Amino acid sequence: MLTPIDIQNKEFEKKLKGYDCDAVDDFLDIIIQDYEALCKENAALKEKVNMLSDAVNHYKEIEDTMQRSLDVARQSAQDIKDNANMEAQAIVNRAKLDAARLARQIDEEHIKKHQEMLKIKQDVDTYRLRIRTVCENLLKTVDEL
Repeated sequence: MLTPIDIQNKEFEKKLKGYDCDAVDDFLDIIIQDYEALCKENAALKEKVNMLSDAVNHYKEIEDTMQRSLDVARQSAQDIKDNANMEAQAIVNRAKLDAARLARQIDEEHIKKHQEMLKIKQDVDTYRLRIRTVCENLLKTVDEL
């Protein structure tokens, strides 16, 4: 790519029926000015493109970071949910075991009370029989008197 200095330093051969040197120099001066402006604009645009590319890369990194954070958050939420479900299942299982243990205790207590009631009933029947026997003996004794 030509630089404005290259254009400025360009020398042309002089011919007999050549162009007017002043006109060519004036035109080259205009070209040099325009070319310098275009080079500066091109450099500024390249710098701007680099800056925008850096910004895009920066935002892509932010996006990647946010995506990873979102993935971590999702996984954490799933882990929390799974842990909560396992804990809930453990609580339910403990409650079932406690309920079964209480049911066994109640059944054992019921059997024990039932056995006590049967013993008391048997004792009552025994006392009744003894009282009847005593009463019958008393009656016999009264009858004999």
